[in-house]
Order: sequence, then structure tokens, then C-alpha cells
Amino acid sequence: MKKVVVVGGGVAAKGFASAALALHDNIEVTIIKNEKRSPVPCGIPYAFGTLKDANDNISSDQGLIDNGLKLVINDVTEIDRENKTVTLKDDSKVNYDKLVISTGSLPVLPPFKGINLEGIHVIKKDLDDVVELRKKVEAAKSIVIVGGGFIGVELADEIKKLGNKNITLVELAPHVLNVAFESDISEEIEANLTKKDIRIATGIAVESFKGNEKVEKVVLNNGEELDADIVFLSIGAYPNTKLADACGLKVERAGVIVDDFQKTSDESIFAIGDCASKQDLFSDDYSRVRLASIAAKEGRNAAYNLFENKRVLAPVGICNLFSTYIDGKYYAATGMTKAQCEAAGFEVIQIEQSAHDRHPITLPNTRKIDGKFFFDKESMLLLGAQLSGPQLVAEVINSVGIAVQNKATAYDIYAYNYASHPMGTASPNKYIMHQAGLKALKVIK
Repeated sequence: MKKVVVVGGGVAAKGFASAALALHDNIEVTIIKNEKRSPVPCGIPYAFGTLKDANDNISSDQGLIDNGLKLVINDVTEIDRENKTVTLKDDSKVNYDKLVISTGSLPVLPPFKGINLEGIHVIKKDLDDVVELRKKVEAAKSIVIVGGGFIGVELADEIKKLGNKNITLVELAPHVLNVAFESDISEEIEANLTKKDIRIATGIAVESFKGNEKVEKVVLNNGEELDADIVFLSIGAYPNTKLADACGLKVERAGVIVDDFQKTSDESIFAIGDCASKQDLFSDDYSRVRLASIAAKEGRNAAYNLFENKRVLAPVGICNLFSTYIDGKYYAATGMTKAQCEAAGFEVIQIEQSAHDRHPITLPNTRKIDGKFFFDKESMLLLGAQLSGPQLVAEVINSVGIAVQNKATAYDIYAYNYASHPMGTASPNKYIMHQAGLKALKVIK
């Protein structure tokens, strides 16, 4: 029986283990992780509001255990590639035939003065930590969130549901979610948060933290001081490559360098998830995009090619593909923003298109989906899209994302066949993707 050891227990690790156990016979899969209980990563913000109990946001290991997974709660301190063993914190050793490194990422912690004061937190993928943080948030009055990405925005929206909290969201960029959406969409999201009495401070940097052992003030670079009982830092993350680097694998700033099969510079070792390097869909450069959906795909890729290079799971490159839910409305994006398209050298055709989520539109509760689509003028390649509207947006963006990943053009999405049902989609002649393709073709007519 071949022994497969996975270091780490997040989305990539679980995706790998589930697929490996299904695809291969006569293997023993062991996951070694240091958290006793793991949260659903994308559900963490909702553990501070929508969920009445943070314990409900659990990603259980029991299903994998029932299918034969061995779970070890411990820390891996060393990888011995020559003898194919990993050493644990208690000095015990575990042998492997194949090793999968899934050590995730670490939060960016700028050297702010006072950053080590009590009450300054980063979001950890540890359910017990989230549960304790929820208690502290419930007891707090003034909360400052540093970073206006998805986690920061969702945290602000969710924490406000706990009641009378003074919340300030600080973002260095001109707008929140600046890397995902055009400015008008970001401004709409900011307005939705502001009307809930959440203060949005954009274009401003944090300079330092003040307090006597515990944080009391957040000092901004314009001289303003914000009251703070708790501070959340959500500035970004970088690949956790410490173990891989220490054992001599090829490591760069992009992460543990892997090939199209998720193999590292050692044929017996794979790397998946946030710790692994990624290739941008539209260029040969490394990508900094790190998402749970990408991690899950990489886990499946490694599992399929575990014992032989059977097939590269296309597409090889990755791109943005995400959605969020703010104040009762869904916002989603895939591919590049217009600014990112132009920075990559494309001449952009921007198409704005709307569609309803039911037909005829006189049906009860029919709502409108608004979209922006970006095409390359020369090739008509679909480069990116942004949607907002009802819940259907969260699924429609997946269809658009698949089109982007497969290098679809305006001609393709104009010609695609789309399923249609009155209660669940737009009219077959009003589907948002083919209408966007039609408008783009009209531009170059």
C-alpha cells in the first residue's frame, strides 16, 4: 500500500484527499494539520453576524475519515526528502511515498508601530480562534478593519449585524475591492456600507497603533486617531513556503514552484493551494491570485496525476473568479478589470448589459442583473466581466468565468446555447452573455 502524506488541512488538502481516495486503490492518505477544528474559509466573516454561533461554520473532517483518511493533529517541523519522512513536533516520524505540501499562506503584517499590542488580530483558519474572536467582537464597541478587500468588506457588513458597533474600514486604495471591480461598483458597495453607519476611509494609510498593552487608537497618516477596542488586519497574504524552502525545494516569491501537474522540483512531492506557484491565464507570468476555488482545483489536479503524469487539467492558467454578498445584493467578477486589461496591453471594448433573472419580467420577484464585459478589440477575446444583482449572479459568474478560462471570444458567447426556464433565467433571447457578445460584435461591425 502506497503512503501519501498531506501537510496542511485546508481546502486544497481536503480536495486532494477526497479525489485521491476516490481515484486510487491501495493507498493510505494521511493529513497532518495543527488545527483541531477548521472553519469554512469563505464563511469566516459570516461567523461574526449571520451565524448565531461561530461554531456552526465548521468544515468537518468526518466524511473523509469515514472514507479511510488518517488524520493527525500535529505540526510538521522537517521534511527529509532523501529518506522520504516528515518529522513532527513530538519528534516522531511519518514515512511517505508521495508528499503533498498544502501549507497555505501567511497574513501580511507591515511593521506598524504598536502592531504587537493586544487586541490586534488577523483572521486565522482555525475555528477555535474564530469562536474566541466572536466573543471579543461582541464585547467591543469600536472596531477598526484595516484592508478593504473581500474579507474586510464582508467583516464590516457582518459585524454590524451584532448591534450598535462603531465600525471603520480603512483602505489605502481609492476604493474598496479596487482589484476586483470598476470604481462605480466599488462606490455602490461603499454607499451600501455607509448607509448602515459603517465609516469607509479610503485613500488613507495606517501609520501606527497606540495603547497601554492593549490597542486603544489607530493612527492614520492624515493625523486622525480612531478609537479601537479591536483591530482586524486584512491587508493580504503571501505563500507559506518555510517547510518547502528548508528541505531544498525550488521556491520563489510566487510560492513553491510547481509544474502543470502540481509537481515540485522533487518528483515525489507536490504543492497545492496558496503555498504553490500559479500561472496567469493571459500571460506567462506568475499570478498572485489565491482563492479557495483555485486551491480545490489544484488538489484535484495533484490527485489525478499522483502516480503518473496522466493529463494536464486544462486550463493551466488561472484568473480572478469570485463573488460577494453585501447588504442584500450580490457582486461578482471574473478575469481582469478594465485597468488591468489596459495594463496588459489590450485595447478594450467595454460592453454594459442587463438581463432579468426571470421571464416574462412580470413574474413575481423578478430582479435585474447588471453586467460589464471587457473584450480585446483585435481578437474579440473575453478578458473579464463584472456582475451585480440577485442571488443568480453568484452562479452566472461561474458560466462567464468558464468562458474566460477557455479563451472564449464575443463570437463564442454569442453562439453558445443557454438553458432557459421562466422561473430561473432570462429569456433565451435576453441572456446576458449572448447579449454582451452581440453588442461587442456590433461595435466592430
